[in-house]
Amino acid sequence: MAFFINIIKSLFYSIIYTKSFRKIRIHGKTWFKISKTAKFEINGKLSLCDSSYENNGRNVLLRMDSNSNFEVNGNASIYYGGDILLFKGAKLKIGNSFINSNAKIRCHKNISIGNGCAISHDFTVMDGNGHYLNGNNEPKPVVVEDYVWIGSRVIILPGVKVGTGAVIAAGAVVTKDVSAHCLVGGNPAKVIKENITWKEH
Repeated sequence: MAFFINIIKSLFYSIIYTKSFRKIRIHGKTWFKISKTAKFEINGKLSLCDSSYENNGRNVLLRMDSNSNFEVNGNASIYYGGDILLFKGAKLKIGNSFINSNAKIRCHKNISIGNGCAISHDFTVMDGNGHYLNGNNEPKPVVVEDYVWIGSRVIILPGVKVGTGAVIAAGAVVTKDVSAHCLVGGNPAKVIKENITWKEH
């Protein structure tokens, strides 16, 4: 009896997710671990393991714990090697942007990436530490606004807001807010130049 109940449950959840999964394009090996109470909101397309050629062995892992939410507005692309984890009740929002290979996203509560963002490889973003520091492990939302260029090996830490049109230089560790149209770099990241503009190649 339990066997048939599990089959019915599987069919039920397949029907729920069918509409969302039609909007997900998988270009290479992608592993899903999705809670039955997790939710996709895809208003456009989500490409996973993008730019993966001839089964290069670099997969994408997407784990969504209970009551988490992954919202996509536009055509979002996460390249091969992506490692995305939404913890219980977390919300990840990505606009019409791309994230290059080997990105690590750790969403404890709320991470938002806007439209027109160009994010290079080995990018890490987290809105929580996962451990207690001085008795506190409260997540702090991360917001990356529109048209931000993030260089390779950049780390964005909890509580940071990156303003529209900003550029973050390769290898930067971003611990504080970045103003719009600023170039920042270093560890910790500091302002290098203000009132900058950039254009995608």
